[in-house]
Amino acid sequence: MSAGAAEPLLPAPSAPAPPQDLTIIIPVRDDPLIYRCLASIDVPCSVIVSTNGSPDWFLKGLTAYAKASAHVTVLSTDESGIGLAYNRAIAQAATPLVLLMDSDCVFEPGTIASMLAEASLGLVKGRVRFETAGPGSLLVAAARRLTEDPLVTRKTNAYSPPLLYSTDIVEKMGGYHFSTAMKWREDRDFELRRRKSDIPVRLVPQAVIWHKPLRIRDDLRSVRAYGAGQAHGEALKVLPTMSLRHELSKACTVAWRGVQRGEYAAGAYAAFRVLLVVASRAAAMRRRRGVK
Repeated sequence: MSAGAAEPLLPAPSAPAPPQDLTIIIPVRDDPLIYRCLASIDVPCSVIVSTNGSPDWFLKGLTAYAKASAHVTVLSTDESGIGLAYNRAIAQAATPLVLLMDSDCVFEPGTIASMLAEASLGLVKGRVRFETAGPGSLLVAAARRLTEDPLVTRKTNAYSPPLLYSTDIVEKMGGYHFSTAMKWREDRDFELRRRKSDIPVRLVPQAVIWHKPLRIRDDLRSVRAYGAGQAHGEALKVLPTMSLRHELSKACTVAWRGVQRGEYAAGAYAAFRVLLVVASRAAAMRRRRGVK
């Protein structure tokens, strides 16, 4: 979509009065899929769309949507950064619980309710599945499943989305939700502080959100950004130094996982993604040191 183009607004749901316990928070810059995301919310609750550096044409459409939807609030800032967008929205939320979501994802029916049912158990995590639209996105979806789906990895973390938790939990995690200094990997810092505080994460397997199809080019662009974000986090002393041995071990693990599941191409691509993070981190560190 070009700047100035009008995004057709989906009909705003006529929801009953929002409950007093949950706010869904969605950071966004200029993603028109935000309307698809909003339409997938199937429980009556407050929603805060936190924009960061959004163009005027996008804000105009989003504001019109919010005016027609009493449960939706739009927060706007000229500054960019997901951490900043999250923090501003969480501070604005008038509920004890927040659920973090991405604009390019949709909730599977029943996901929000199933996460809410486990809210008393600490941090509540759902699963991300990837839609497909062609061979490239099929490979990306399979590789992401090998590295990110807790039913496959047997590990549950507090990366968002979807992540539901009580806002007072950060009193045990250094007193803040997300680092505003980091453009990427802010959820890595959140997860490390969560582990250090021994706060449990409850996986709800049936709580699923669907991410838009990802082409290989777009997926690798994100991977390179993760590596650059890791370097930036290390420079800020927010993230610990990446262990090359650990990352090589991780690459071998996901490749072998692909072999065990008969998903050879997905395993090889997943391992390549891990190694690309390492290479991107190293390149970012060289740039910071002024080395050509």
